[in-house]
Amino acid sequence: MKGNRILKTLIPLVAVVIIIESVLLLSRPAIKIGPQTLKEGSNTPVSLNWEANGETVMGKSEEVVLKMETEKEVAIDAVDLYIKYDPALVTISDLSFDGDFVAPSFSKISQEKGLVVVNYLVSAPKGFNLKVGGGIDLARFKVNYISEGEVSFGIGEGTLVVENGSASVLPFSSDGLTVKVVSE
Repeated sequence: MKGNRILKTLIPLVAVVIIIESVLLLSRPAIKIGPQTLKEGSNTPVSLNWEANGETVMGKSEEVVLKMETEKEVAIDAVDLYIKYDPALVTISDLSFDGDFVAPSFSKISQEKGLVVVNYLVSAPKGFNLKVGGGIDLARFKVNYISEGEVSFGIGEGTLVVENGSASVLPFSSDGLTVKVVSE
């Protein structure tokens, strides 16, 4: 009888504690993940760098490459890559990848949204070892320039580079790419 009274008191008390903890957990500000603004000389392990001509002729099709490089050895577990561009100024085709890296688990060019999406998932237990001074091509694609002016390519929100072992998101640096398009 006495044990029954203790349970009747203890159960509502535990329920109130769980509700309070839930409210506190949900009221914490969310952590935003994605490209990070980094200062020059910051200690970022990974950089995403563009290779392309800085100036081209309208109507010409050229290759653009986004490379991932490092200044310190890191093991990569996953990469979610979002490349944004203006679909009114260019069309993108022929998406290809580095044979030295893993094949992407998903890749798509969305001309309507102006977005290239590539997701890599490394299945090796120790991840993909990215060596100092080395690099891989995260994405290669053909760009057909259909309008004059300046065309910009950038890393989109949601891009992540995940380290193996810790599963933490690695900070990375990346500048956008601007190509000047002129008439013939």
